[in-house]
Amino acid sequence: MIEGIQLARPWLLALLLLLPVYAVFRLRQRRRRTVRFPPLQYRAGEAGWRFWKQLAPQLELLVLALVVVGLAGPYEETRLDLIEDEGVDVMLVLDVSLSMLAEDLPPNRLEALRRIAADFVTRAGGNRIGIVIFAKDSYVQTPLTTDHRSLLSLLEGVTVYTLDQNKSGGTSVGDALLVAAERLTRSRVAGRDQSMVVITDGESNTGIEPELAARYVREQGVRFYAIGVGGTEPVAVTFEGNPIGAEGDYLAVLDDRRLREVTRLAGGRYYRATDVGILEQIFAELSRLESAPLELRSVASRRSYGHWPAVAALALFLVHLALGGVFLRSPFR
Repeated sequence: MIEGIQLARPWLLALLLLLPVYAVFRLRQRRRRTVRFPPLQYRAGEAGWRFWKQLAPQLELLVLALVVVGLAGPYEETRLDLIEDEGVDVMLVLDVSLSMLAEDLPPNRLEALRRIAADFVTRAGGNRIGIVIFAKDSYVQTPLTTDHRSLLSLLEGVTVYTLDQNKSGGTSVGDALLVAAERLTRSRVAGRDQSMVVITDGESNTGIEPELAARYVREQGVRFYAIGVGGTEPVAVTFEGNPIGAEGDYLAVLDDRRLREVTRLAGGRYYRATDVGILEQIFAELSRLESAPLELRSVASRRSYGHWPAVAALALFLVHLALGGVFLRSPFR
């Protein structure tokens, strides 16, 4: 066997053992067909007849051998190992409640959130990233994926209108933490650490208590990072030109104290969006997590060589016919 060449149906090579039987059969058949006066049938010279008599059986056997080899399906297989980039799993948990329209971080908190999230995705490397958005309700905008380009496109569409604020008015940080943790644990890969990055102003006025959800996140072994978005002073918020609140007296505030407590209970780290180099600090933390490739796949490609024996057999068969016509000068039959 030629090095690197394999057979799809090697058992067909057993047919080659029948070639000697065929050779004996053909020899006997030729002898029975021999006529008493050959010049009456063959008008070729004696030398031509002798040449063809010796060559024809070998050509027939060679054609049959090539047909058998072609049917056996010779091919060459090349294997390529595809290893996904190593990384960790990160779920971005983004607050899109109306309080994120506060303009204490120009142009507003939500734009600051999207800018931070987009920078994070751009520099994520081999990390799988998913996005959960929340106000009163929580919604998985995208599961964990390495398609960072699509994530950036999705982030451009993250606004307070992404969720129906009439139905989802208010903020439930705790519910969002549980949704993100559940998605992470369902997609867990052995040897690959998981974390969530929560970007919010910390206000939570409905749903499960964030402190309780933080304990659950810690129990699941998910690393926790919180980024507080907002200024140090309460600020009025308008939505579609109207002040928010029963009497337009709602003031958005960064609940820094509560966010720090939630982070402590989750065993994580807390950052203020006004910190210099906030992303560098988070990525320094993520780089110390245990990373692993998502999967190791071996892809095999086959290059078939079955057509070459077929072409050679056809060529030899045509030679067989041509020589028979030239040297024997008998009708083709």
